[in-house]
Amino acid sequence: MDFLAELETLLRQIPPGHFARVADVARALGDVRASAAIARVLRDHPELPNARRVVAGSGLAARGPFFNAFRGGPLLAELRAEQIELATKVSRRNGFRSVRTVGGVDVSYEGDRGFATLVVLRASDLTVVEEVRVTQPVSFPYIPTYLAYREWPLIEAAAARLRERPTVLLVDGHGQLHPARCGIACLVGIRLGVPTIGVAKHPLVGSIRGSLEPGGGAPVVVDGEVLGYAMRTSQSTKPLFVSTGHRVATRTAVRIVRALCRTRQPEPLRIAHVLATEMKRRQRKKVQEGLKLAPFPRSERPKAKGRGA
Repeated sequence: MDFLAELETLLRQIPPGHFARVADVARALGDVRASAAIARVLRDHPELPNARRVVAGSGLAARGPFFNAFRGGPLLAELRAEQIELATKVSRRNGFRSVRTVGGVDVSYEGDRGFATLVVLRASDLTVVEEVRVTQPVSFPYIPTYLAYREWPLIEAAAARLRERPTVLLVDGHGQLHPARCGIACLVGIRLGVPTIGVAKHPLVGSIRGSLEPGGGAPVVVDGEVLGYAMRTSQSTKPLFVSTGHRVATRTAVRIVRALCRTRQPEPLRIAHVLATEMKRRQRKKVQEGLKLAPFPRSERPKAKGRGA
């Protein structure tokens, strides 16, 4: 899906001499929570039609009437409906008898480009047996609760390059601990047909029942149902939020994540994050060096000197 194309369709509807509030554009897309993301997109893409006539807040700086009678399909509302439908397909039954390998996938960003790393570790000793790196442009911005639609194309591309898929895949993001009970780990698990676990750093929904001691966990309850666990996997006071993605029982997910933690983060996700960040850093350095070391015109290139120079 092309978020920019959907946004452009709405922006072209703003009549001459009119302005639009960013919140009204977000509502037209189907979710007012996308307001901040839309503001970032307009800031980064001023070439979009009428981008400079979309204002935040009360729009006191705008001179002219406001337009909000947008027409078109509410993209985010349609995606939310898809999440709700996918949630009915999530299984909390273990889709394996034993765990031979565990995977972890993480995505980093530099502007409109994503860098994904998927690593597979041997469960017995946490040795890396395979790693895949993918980079490609990203057209969907970060919008809370819609992370799956930003990262899925990169994760799909990385998974397609694996020689063998892991027994269980850990995803940096939520599983069922999500307003639609279908976070990125659920979508990835269903679409890949692989058991998945969501491991997130910040909560989206639910309340923690009980206290959290180092190395301990407490259930996270949503509408009276335990959908995941908050875990302190080290001396860090910041918990992780673990939940079923697909084909993994919630308590099994907690046991697997705890067994994989040498630090706060489970090893597959820690390694994947380090590699994805390094790939992004190298790409940034390559671009910077390319700008600094632009080739001389042929007539101005210096003559080569001897090897001992």
